[in-house]
Amino acid sequence: MKKYIYGLFFALVSVVMFTACSEDEGSDIGSDSQAKATLYQYTATEPNDADIDTQIRIATNSATQSAYLLVEKTADYESRLTQLGEEGYKDYVVENGEKIEGAEGAANIDKTIKNLTGDNTIVVVAVGGSKYLTSVNFKAKTWTTVAEGTYNFAGVGAQLFGASRPATLQVEDANPKQFRFKDFYGTGKHMFFNLTGDQGQLQDGTVVNVLSLPEQATPFSHPNYGTIFCADMLTHKTGNNPSFMTKDYYAVIYMQWYVTAGPFTVTGPETFVPNE
Repeated sequence: MKKYIYGLFFALVSVVMFTACSEDEGSDIGSDSQAKATLYQYTATEPNDADIDTQIRIATNSATQSAYLLVEKTADYESRLTQLGEEGYKDYVVENGEKIEGAEGAANIDKTIKNLTGDNTIVVVAVGGSKYLTSVNFKAKTWTTVAEGTYNFAGVGAQLFGASRPATLQVEDANPKQFRFKDFYGTGKHMFFNLTGDQGQLQDGTVVNVLSLPEQATPFSHPNYGTIFCADMLTHKTGNNPSFMTKDYYAVIYMQWYVTAGPFTVTGPETFVPNE
């Protein structure tokens, strides 16, 4: 009986070990039998524009002999995939895509894909033994200028940036509540705010839209306290006055400039005045 139990236990252990080995195939260098690629996607960092650029890492396994990259509009990708089938589409990517340099064996390749518009699908096909397809999506943001004007700083803002500067106000095409001052701190360095959906009324009867300027880092640093941040005072919980914008894009922002050590003193609101 003991021999039977021992034999059964040994057989079970052998099955478990065999299954584990099958599942772990590819985890040891040089053990992969079929090519495989994994795509990781990241928010594009400066000097890239995260609205229209994306960064990816392509991780290939040891069986990969080559890999190919293709960027298509998502509608085209879906149509072609339906028409050709997955295997046919893999061949299409190999024939029409960019051969990825360095994608031989186990490797990590970083790439930045720039100046995208609309909805995009980024496809990689790894080749070796068979073909393996993987993809990620990226939806580019587009903006429309609604006003050119002057941004007027107050208090610490004026000390940091001067009394005023020209500013371009834009609205996101896909989200009419999302705005930005384009290139506010330099090329590709914008200031963002959004309309909350709430409205108010000024003493003269003018209806205004309440805005929120979320906490965001600027590209500037304090010599002793590091990165300088900004947010409207209501968002940062250092004041009770709501910031707002009129239908003509005149904006009043109760701005809070701050560092991690604490907020700077506020002396008054900042304004955006559109050109007439």
